[in-house]
Amino acid sequence: MQSVAPAQSAPAAQEPKLTTESPARAAAPSEESANATPSAKSSGDAAAHSISQPLPELPDDLREQAYQTVATARFAIHVDGSADVELIKPTPNPRLNQILLETLRKWRFFPAMQAGHPIESRQDIRVHFNVN
Repeated sequence: MQSVAPAQSAPAAQEPKLTTESPARAAAPSEESANATPSAKSSGDAAAHSISQPLPELPDDLREQAYQTVATARFAIHVDGSADVELIKPTPNPRLNQILLETLRKWRFFPAMQAGHPIESRQDIRVHFNVN
């Protein structure tokens, strides 16, 4: 699990905490093997990993109440490190989902590698919001 600090500092009582978990999954022809975490068999094989994770900037009205919620995003990671993203398990708040998606579209990755060459892959990342 990886913790990510907020992009802006705010009073401690209103500071959202964002945590992401990313079980890496390489793209695979069958659904069964797509759910398995790939293991590195040689120095040329590696799962994709994020290299830029901008955080959402929550407006004041979304910071006013304390809440905890989780969303799950699915990234289709391309060989150039760009990614397409969708929320496969959104939060109950549509506005928060929109802000989250806009931010996740800015994430960049180092692509998965197979035999020393970049490959397309998929990764599900859980995003935890904890606003106090």
